[in-house]
Amino acid sequence: MVHFARSDNLDILRSRALGDRIVRSAGRNSGSIEITLPVRLQVLQGVMCRVELRDGIAAEVVLHPDFSPLLLIFDRVWSLLKQSLKTVDDIGEFWEGDYVLGLFPEMSQSGRPILAYADALALKDSLSDFGKVKTVEITHVLEPLARIIESMAAVGAIRLGLSTQTAAMFGKQLAYVASGVATGTIDAFARGSLLDASGEIGWCRDQPWADETWIAAQPSIENIHDRCLVWDKKPGLLAKQRQLWYQARRFETRACKERS
Repeated sequence: MVHFARSDNLDILRSRALGDRIVRSAGRNSGSIEITLPVRLQVLQGVMCRVELRDGIAAEVVLHPDFSPLLLIFDRVWSLLKQSLKTVDDIGEFWEGDYVLGLFPEMSQSGRPILAYADALALKDSLSDFGKVKTVEITHVLEPLARIIESMAAVGAIRLGLSTQTAAMFGKQLAYVASGVATGTIDAFARGSLLDASGEIGWCRDQPWADETWIAAQPSIENIHDRCLVWDKKPGLLAKQRQLWYQARRFETRACKERS
């Protein structure tokens, strides 16, 4: 059995079957063997792994990917977020213990925001130089970047005093406004309610690693925070606004059908 080790601060290990593979020779004279990993693990290409044998009745071969270089990616995104929120307050330093860490962006069992190593690897491969962005590649990393921003913005909002639920909304809206990409956790209301007060959608597409990009977005981010703060202070207002927004959308859709 081949599986991947995890660090102690993760959720309970979620085992999953990825398929069966046969170990084969890497070459008649090499003396080494090799195994082809499933396609989904293609993200590990180029990652240094330590191989460990756990011998016994049910012997296991364990791969320990070295994800420590990816902390630089997470720390950089956090520093940009921190800078953009200076006009609100200081959110402190990045701490990985605030998150569930995993290889893929699956839903956290504990309810904590998740940071996926696969997302960081996507950023590392395409944006290896923080000072330069290859325009042809940026579209491929916007979704991974949006997921990282969403989780970090939610943690930052909690540190600013927002409730967990409202902080999650703040994270979703900030990630959408910054990247222009709607992640799987943001609904139509969360997107539509931004159009009148957030300014440009996707303002970090061209230079996501530039400090100036995030500083220029401070008014937009502050507007999102202020709105979330109102939702926090007035319980039930968010649900009411969401209901009214969807009612208005249904009315507009019905009116358009009648005119056509």
